[in-house]
Amino acid sequence: MLKGFISLVSAAAFVLVLVISAGAAPAGPLAQVIEGAKKENVVLAKLVPGFTQKSMSRLEKEIKDKYGVQLTIKFTGSTNFPNDVAEAIMEQKVGAMPSYDLLTLSSTIATANQGNVLENVDWKALLSAGTNPDVVHDNPLMRGGIVYKTAHLGLMYNPEKVKANEVPRTLGDLANPKWKGKGGIQNYANAWQRLSFLLGKEKVISALRAILKNGAIQGTYIDQVNRYLLGEIWFCFVSSEFTESTREKGMPTAWQSLEFSDIREYSTVVRKGAKNPHGAKLVSLYLASPEGAKFVYEEAKGGTLYYPGNYEHDIRMQNQKQGIKEIFGDRMTDLLEFYTSKEAQQLQKDISLVLQTGGER
Repeated sequence: MLKGFISLVSAAAFVLVLVISAGAAPAGPLAQVIEGAKKENVVLAKLVPGFTQKSMSRLEKEIKDKYGVQLTIKFTGSTNFPNDVAEAIMEQKVGAMPSYDLLTLSSTIATANQGNVLENVDWKALLSAGTNPDVVHDNPLMRGGIVYKTAHLGLMYNPEKVKANEVPRTLGDLANPKWKGKGGIQNYANAWQRLSFLLGKEKVISALRAILKNGAIQGTYIDQVNRYLLGEIWFCFVSSEFTESTREKGMPTAWQSLEFSDIREYSTVVRKGAKNPHGAKLVSLYLASPEGAKFVYEEAKGGTLYYPGNYEHDIRMQNQKQGIKEIFGDRMTDLLEFYTSKEAQQLQKDISLVLQTGGER
């Protein structure tokens, strides 16, 4: 009898070991999302550019391996976030089914929430082990967003032309006669508008005029990067998203943040009334995880400061070493509210005029 009891206990212990070894199945809210996704199968997603259909095949496989759900992910690349929000609001007004289950947005999440077109997902209740909780937006204006890619605004420079101890550290440094005609700046008025709010309108507009008078070449990010690759300029004021591809093309490239570390965050959001909301949540959760960060970096050269192993995290470490403060503008209530104000509209017009006139009054 005792021998039989011991055998029974041993068998039970063996089964328990097998269960623990295999890993416990997700429970609670995440389990509900997984079960819901199994019934949907498809996700219509707008993501940052750079991915391919082959990338989606890899993403589908990795999500199946992690969550046990086979999804078909149909994606479109997009960077025109204001247009995506306007389209979503229009669909909501006319009662149309959302064109996409999942969108990628930045600070425009606040505008989308004003239009009541996003699902208020409790992401922190769904995060898997290892995911940095900081990827979830806590600001009420940004509710529903979960970050999968970041970008810094700063100076990309050629270390063979510009010494590290001489590289500009402030906007004012870009106007130094030493760099006359050697640098480029982006001509996006909204980016300068953001800086004006953070540093002060007079300071930024004055610096911008001086930079332009110093012969800085202005253009889009792509314009600047192309001129940099041709050797026409030694540095350019752009997004850090271009550093990796520039290095891969053989051009020596280093980074320096100006004034402060200006960080932009790209987040996924789930459309209210989406046809496939559970699948959209699984895709979002995976992209925001450490495994997702590796996928985004390898497939689209997108980095995130929330995990090591990519240029965005390297920039964060460099900034901390240099004592440069991080500014997460997309999480600042006063900045988000400023974007929709009449003052912001006027400031954008003023900056556009400075760019158009080359700094002349």
